[in-house]
Amino acid sequence: MRLNQQLQSVSERVNGLVEKVLLVAGVAISLILFVQVLARYLGESLSWSEEIGRYLLVATTFLGATVAYKRAHFIGLAGFGARFGRLVEQIIVRGLQLLTLGCFGLITWFGTIYTVNAWDQTSTAVQMPMSLPIAAVPLSGLIFLLHILADMTKPKVATP
Repeated sequence: MRLNQQLQSVSERVNGLVEKVLLVAGVAISLILFVQVLARYLGESLSWSEEIGRYLLVATTFLGATVAYKRAHFIGLAGFGARFGRLVEQIIVRGLQLLTLGCFGLITWFGTIYTVNAWDQTSTAVQMPMSLPIAAVPLSGLIFLLHILADMTKPKVATP
């Protein structure tokens, strides 16, 4: 199996897994918020609900961005270079891919360092290591890197 096919396959499987995780996280956020409202209506307060809901929302944002990239739902510069010819357009696309690769490489690198350094810190209500919610940043960065590399290795389709 060629490198491109392997990267595409892994990229698709990871994206499918992330979509399932996002579904579970979305349902969990909804249930937590519903229980929180119900508890407040009954005169109780769930100290952990806001914290867990916030962490799930942050993870959903970062992981959801990887799915949006994979599905090509970001605002892009498609066709910007078409005015100047196919070659210029390909150069612009490749340049943007390299810049994006570098950006998410840095996010992954520094996110990993920050995650490791935050292990000794604990959250206020749940007392879990802060590395767990922060890990969404380098994890999503790695997923972005995978998707970008899969895009970069796609064979170019010749257009007439």
